Amino acid sequence: MKALRRHGRLLLLLATAALFGSSGWADAEGGATELGWTTRLVGEGHELRRDSPFAAGLPLTGFGRDRYRIEQELRGRAGPVSLLLTATESGQEGAKPNGRFLANEAYVDFSLGGQRVSAGKKVLAGDVGYAFRPIDVLQRESRMQMMPPQLEGIPMLSWDNFTTDGAWSLVIANPGHQKRGEARDDGSVALKLYRRITSADFHGVLRKSTRYGLEAGAATSWVPDEALELHASLLVQTRGERRLPMADTVPVAALLAADGAIATETVNSPRKALVGGTWTTAEGFSLLGEAWWDGTAPVATDWQRLARQAAQRAALLGLPGVPAAAVAGATAASTRMFDQGNLPRRGLLARLAWSEPGGGWSLSADLLRSLDDDGTTLTAAASWQGDRLRLDAGIRRYGGRVDSAYRLLPEAATAFVGVSLAY
Repeated sequence: MKALRRHGRLLLLLATAALFGSSGWADAEGGATELGWTTRLVGEGHELRRDSPFAAGLPLTGFGRDRYRIEQELRGRAGPVSLLLTATESGQEGAKPNGRFLANEAYVDFSLGGQRVSAGKKVLAGDVGYAFRPIDVLQRESRMQMMPPQLEGIPMLSWDNFTTDGAWSLVIANPGHQKRGEARDDGSVALKLYRRITSADFHGVLRKSTRYGLEAGAATSWVPDEALELHASLLVQTRGERRLPMADTVPVAALLAADGAIATETVNSPRKALVGGTWTTAEGFSLLGEAWWDGTAPVATDWQRLARQAAQRAALLGLPGVPAAAVAGATAASTRMFDQGNLPRRGLLARLAWSEPGGGWSLSADLLRSLDDDGTTLTAAASWQGDRLRLDAGIRRYGGRVDSAYRLLPEAATAFVGVSLAY
């Protein structure tokens, strides 16, 4: 808790400085200073899968460990400057708590030669999908998370142009970077387009980076009447990447090498696509359906090979000359296969939700199904929103065919509760 108190005091100092030191900015831009503070508490309970083939390595991972997160969030704007700052204390079962202070967003909007420019750190997410967003090529937000923390923005410089029915932005992301550890940290140049025509929104993006070459995508959302919305998104890449388990032809000794348990493979000319729609009633009910294809996700045989190799490692336990620590380390390293956006290449999502008219209660049930290997994810959630207080709770279960990606997850279920108080 000491780390959280330190970060909280720092956020308070920043809020005070913004409140008393920004009147010149507000007067220069003709706008008022805006500040908002939110305290958020999230708790998660994780249930390990008793028959997991990765059991030997799970003590070296975070799977199955209950955890909590306490966030203090300051969101504000003073003239041309926008800030989103968070101080977080987090902990999980069997580990010491840790604190973190992060500037999620800190950017300035200004005019230069009659043109609008933004510079700093900013969240650059965007697309029309719910479960998957193919053309979200800058932020690369991981979807379908339960009570996720605030997104961290990307260092950028953008030239923006807005009209009554459209906009475009030329974005230099991570200036000075080349290829980094994660794709969102790579240096890149992107052109983002938006146009509204009658009842339809159209989005486009072109991005150039060292890792993926040229990426081109388009998306649309159309509202033919007040009850129905239809959307679609498509991305074409010069190159892509996907994670794979090692080949079956490697020597048995290689199964004990943690470094080679998971490899990254380059995919030539992959495609990503999504189609979906939402039907809404006046009583607050809505039904969403989506189907997608991700050309950089693993195929069913990749997950089957991962399970087979986990069983082979487990069979080595107890044999003369085979260190148990090596089996555990390599098995734990192989679970990195689950650390990617989409586990199935082809997926379906059905979401039934209800929101109380005028605010208050909201209920939802999501069924996500893999068309590659018949894996399933079922999520039920409820929330209540007051003037300043918000309550959330839910549970998610993973199942399906025994060798499917979702069924192979080392966890059988996760439950969560969240409390947010805005000041």
